Amino acid sequence: MFLTLGRFLLLAVLPAIASAGELALKDAIGGLTDFPVAVDGRAAEIVTDKAEADVVHIAADLLASDVERVSGVKPRVAVAIAGQTTPVIVIGTLGKSALITDLVKRGKLDDKGLEGQWESFVITTVVAPYPGINTALVIVGSDHRGTAFGALSLSEAIGVSPWEWWADVPPLPRKTLVVSAETHTQGPPSVKYRGIFINDEDWGIRPWAAKTFEPEAQNLGPKTYAKICELLLRLKANSLWPAMHPGTKAFNSFPENKLVANRYGIVMGSSHCEPLLRNNVGEWDGKTRGEWNYQTNRAGVLNYWEERVEENGLFENNFTLGMRGVHDGEMPFKGSMPERVALMQQIIRDQRGLLTKYVNPKIEQVPQIFIPYKEVLTTYQNGLQVPEDVTLVWPDDNHGYIRRLSTPEEQKRSGGSGVYYHLSYWGAPEDYLWLCTTPPALIWEEMRKAYDHGARRLWIANVGDLKPAEIDLEFFLRMAWDVSQWDEKAQPTFLAQWAQRTFGKTSSTDIAAVLDEYYRLNYPAKPEHLLKAQFTTNYNEIGQRLQRFTALVEKTNAIYEKLPPALRDAFYELVAYPVRCSALMNEKYLSSDPAKSQAAHDQIQAETKIYNEQIANGKWNRMMSASPRGGAVFKKVSSSPALAALSPAKPADDGYISLEAEKPSRTTNGSGATWKTIAGLGRSGDSIALLPTGESVPAAAALEYEFNSSHTGSARVLVYSIPTHALHSGLKLRYSIGIDNEPPQEVDLESAEFSPQWSANVLRGTAIGTTNHSLTAGRHTLKIQPLDPGLVFDKVVLDLGRLQPTHLGPPASAAP
Repeated sequence: MFLTLGRFLLLAVLPAIASAGELALKDAIGGLTDFPVAVDGRAAEIVTDKAEADVVHIAADLLASDVERVSGVKPRVAVAIAGQTTPVIVIGTLGKSALITDLVKRGKLDDKGLEGQWESFVITTVVAPYPGINTALVIVGSDHRGTAFGALSLSEAIGVSPWEWWADVPPLPRKTLVVSAETHTQGPPSVKYRGIFINDEDWGIRPWAAKTFEPEAQNLGPKTYAKICELLLRLKANSLWPAMHPGTKAFNSFPENKLVANRYGIVMGSSHCEPLLRNNVGEWDGKTRGEWNYQTNRAGVLNYWEERVEENGLFENNFTLGMRGVHDGEMPFKGSMPERVALMQQIIRDQRGLLTKYVNPKIEQVPQIFIPYKEVLTTYQNGLQVPEDVTLVWPDDNHGYIRRLSTPEEQKRSGGSGVYYHLSYWGAPEDYLWLCTTPPALIWEEMRKAYDHGARRLWIANVGDLKPAEIDLEFFLRMAWDVSQWDEKAQPTFLAQWAQRTFGKTSSTDIAAVLDEYYRLNYPAKPEHLLKAQFTTNYNEIGQRLQRFTALVEKTNAIYEKLPPALRDAFYELVAYPVRCSALMNEKYLSSDPAKSQAAHDQIQAETKIYNEQIANGKWNRMMSASPRGGAVFKKVSSSPALAALSPAKPADDGYISLEAEKPSRTTNGSGATWKTIAGLGRSGDSIALLPTGESVPAAAALEYEFNSSHTGSARVLVYSIPTHALHSGLKLRYSIGIDNEPPQEVDLESAEFSPQWSANVLRGTAIGTTNHSLTAGRHTLKIQPLDPGLVFDKVVLDLGRLQPTHLGPPASAAP
C-alpha cells in the first residue's frame, strides 16, 4: 500500500499521526538532506506552477501561513523560479508542473513509482536543482490532491495540527524549522474516496454558521464549506456529503458552494436519500414539480435530476443512484415486491442515462454509488441488479455496527464496495446527537473488518455537527488513508499519538488515559441513552461507576490547570467538555440524592454556556446544544431517579462466576487467524476476537476457561459479545459452547435491525447469548468456539442460581 524509499525525517516539535514520519527537533543544518524551512528570521520561498489546479495553490498558501504561525516568518509564494537566491520549496504535480518536468528530465528527480498513482506524493531534497539555488525541498504529487496532501503533511510535521482552526489548537512557536528529507513516498491511500457527512445539523453547525460565523449567508454557505474543505485536506480526505436537513439551505442553492469544493479538490456526493446530488428537502417543490413519485411522475422527477447533472456534471462527484422518500423515508410506491424491484431497476437505468449524456459516455468511468440503507436493502435482496461498475456502499446499523458486507461473489464486482458509518445519529431506538462517545477501538474493529472484505472504494462517516466528533472523525479518516498503521491496540496507540501531537509531551500520557477511560465508561451506555440503561446498586455497580467518573473529572481538571493557557481552549473543546458533561449526565441519572441530580443538570447548562460564550472568545457561540432535539433525557429530573432505587447490594458469593473473555485459560488459533485482545473495546475491560476476520472460521479455533465451583445443579451461562452482525447474507453469527465433555450447544447472536432485541443490544453495547447446563462441584473447563466470522467476545458469566440484575454483568471473579 505504501512505498517508503528511505526515511522522511520531519524535524519539528510534535509527532505527526499516520505515515508522515518520525519527528525530532534540529537546531541547525547538519547534512546534505537537511533543508531550512525557516532559519534566522528567513523562510524558504514556496514555488508552484501557475498551471496547477487551484487546490495546489491553496495548499501552498496554507503552508506559507502555517510556517508563519510556527516561526513568525511567512514564506513568499511565487509561481516561477526567477531570481531566487534562498532555498525553495517546490510544490508540483507530475505532468502539470513545468518545474517538476524539468527536474525529472535532468535526472534530479525520480518519478518512478509515482506516475499514474492515486493521490500519492514524494517529498525529497534536491541539491542544486536550478541555477543559483543550492537546495530545494521538492513536494511532488501524482495528481492535484496528492500534491496538496504532501504540502499539508509538511505543515503537520512542523507542528500545525489539522485542528488549528476547528479546535483552536495552537502550534508551538519555533524560530528554527529544519527538515531532513531523504526520499519519502506516501500513497496510494487504502481507501479511494474518504470523507464525512454533515448531518442532523439543526442544533450545532447550522445555527453557529448562520448566526456566528457566516451571518451574511444565514446558513451553511461558502465560507463555512471552505473551512470544512480545508479540514478535509489537512486530514488527507477527499469527499463530502453536505448538510441536508429541513431548515438548511440546499448546498447548490449557493452557487459558490460547488466552486469552493472544486477549488479545494473535494469530491462532492450526497446521502442515501438524495440521488444525483439533489438535496431534496430544500429543492423538491411539490407544488410546481408534482408528486415525488416515480410511478406517477417519472418525467417530473427525471427532469429534476437532469437539471443537477447538467449543472454539476463537469465537476468531480460521486453520484448516488436509486431513490427513497423526499427525506429519510421509504420511496413512495404501490405494488408487489417484484414490481418495486422493476421500478428501481428502471430508475437506475434512467439515472445512468443522464450521467452518460452529461458526464461521460463511458459510464463505467463515472463514480457512482448505491446504498442499501434500511428498506432499500430489502429491495436489493429481492433481486435488484445493480450494475457491476457501481460501488455498493454498506451502512452500519446507525449505531456503529456494520449491517453486512459484500459476499465473495459481490467482491468480484468492478465497482467494489464501501461503508457509510455513523458517529452521530437521529433515530431509533434513541438518538446520540450530543457527545461523541464511539470508541476508536470499535471503529477499528468494524472498519478493519470492512477493509479486509473488500470495502475499499469509499468510506463516509456521519459526523453530525462535526464538533464534538473531532477525535473519532480524525481516527476514521486516518485509518482510511492508511489502514495498516494500527492493530488491535489501535485505541491506546492512537490516543497517545493524538494527545502528544495536540498538547505536547508533558501531559500527553495523562490526556490519553483520560480519553481512554472516557470511551470505556460511555460505551456501555451513551449519555443520551441513560433513560434506557439498567444500572443497579447490585455489586455496587452504580457506586463504582460514579466513583470512576468522579476520578476521571478530577484528573481532567488537574490537567487543565497545569496546561499552558494557550492550550486550554483546545483542551476544553476536545477533552474537558465531553468528559465533564458525560460525568454530569451519569450523576444526574444515577445519584440517589435529588439535589445532586438537579445540580448536575444545572452544571451541564453552565458548561455548555462556557463552550458557546467563553471558549475562544465566543468563536463557537451556538455550536453546542445541551439538548439536541429536546429529548426527554436532557430534561430536569423531577425526583430521585428510579434507576438508583433498586435492590441493595448483596455480597458476591458462589451465586455466580464472572470471567473476562479476553483472559482465557487457553486459546487455540486457526490457520491464518489468531486470537487477539482488542484494547478499549468492551464494557468492563477489553474484548477478544479471532483476527483477521476471514470468510470462514477455522474449525479448531477455540477459547477455554477453567473455573472452580462448589455448586451442584443447573447453571446458566451468559456470553456477552460486542453486538456485531453477520458478515454478509450468506452467514450467521453463531458460536458453540460446552462445559467439560458435554455436547456443545449452538447460539446465534444475529438480531433483526429495529427488533426489540437489536434495540436492547445497541443501547447497552452487548449481545448476550444464553445456554443452560448442569454442574457438579469441582474444577471445570468451559469451551467456546466461533462458528461464523465476526464474533467479538467480551465477558462470560455463569449464573449458579443467585445472580443479581445488573447492566454490566457482575464484576470479575477471582482467578481460579
